[in-house]
Amino acid sequence: MSSVEPSLDARAVQQWVGPNAFKRGQWYQRQGRVLHPRREGWRLKAWCQGQAREPYRVEVRLTPAGIGEAWCTCPAGRDGRCKHVAAVLLHWLAHPGQFRPASVYRQSLARWPREHLLRLVRAMLARHPDLEDLLPLYAPPSARPPQGPSSRGAGDDG
Repeated sequence: MSSVEPSLDARAVQQWVGPNAFKRGQWYQRQGRVLHPRREGWRLKAWCQGQAREPYRVEVRLTPAGIGEAWCTCPAGRDGRCKHVAAVLLHWLAHPGQFRPASVYRQSLARWPREHLLRLVRAMLARHPDLEDLLPLYAPPSARPPQGPSSRGAGDDG
């Protein structure tokens, strides 16, 4: 992390996202739609509740010169120039102390009891079923399903 604080103000945010996204981002920020703000160095991360049922994930990398890059999961946010990015940046300008260091969350997981971790994983899988594809990558060998011909059913004719 650079010790030089990024140069950022509302005008820079408006130049980054454009006047329409900026105005809508102001409204989103004032309505409290920026959720779970955190940071890793000068990388800001948050969720922003838009019109969809699920909030959008937003990430912005700040540099000493200002906004280095941004990204959002909304349809318009691939280049990071959407109202959700504007809302997160405006929230940063208004409430930088609310952006907790992301590492605090990761470090606390090591202290969670096993049953809480299992509940978390189950909730994550229920909310995002595609995460199940990650399970084989991290499963210990004893938990992996059998592979090959021995896994064929009894009625198979080989």
